[in-house]
Amino acid sequence: MIQIDVATYGVGAGEEVTVEVVAIQVGEFSTFVLDGTEIDPEPGVNPKTYKFPVTVGPGLSHFGRVSGFFPATTPDDAKYQIFVSGDQGGEKFTGPDIRKSDLIPSADLEFRRP
Repeated sequence: MIQIDVATYGVGAGEEVTVEVVAIQVGEFSTFVLDGTEIDPEPGVNPKTYKFPVTVGPGLSHFGRVSGFFPATTPDDAKYQIFVSGDQGGEKFTGPDIRKSDLIPSADLEFRRP
């Protein structure tokens, strides 16, 4: 896996992608949707961790969205921090943050096959 920009990643065929969502000063109120289907987090894993295999062909992409919820009593500097990695090399990349102040509390991710 390579990071193209904060929200776009180059992935290989069959690569297992891991998306971690770290809740900072807020509860674990996040979800992850991939290509229109909600993905269940890995059971019993903290931080919330989502995994999926790359199944698209060359020149195509998977599209994901991490959404977070911030209760009214959450501190103003609360956020969800996203980390992305793959099992075919690269590193654990820092993705976009979702902040309480965001108009829409979500972050879009793209996973591209070269």
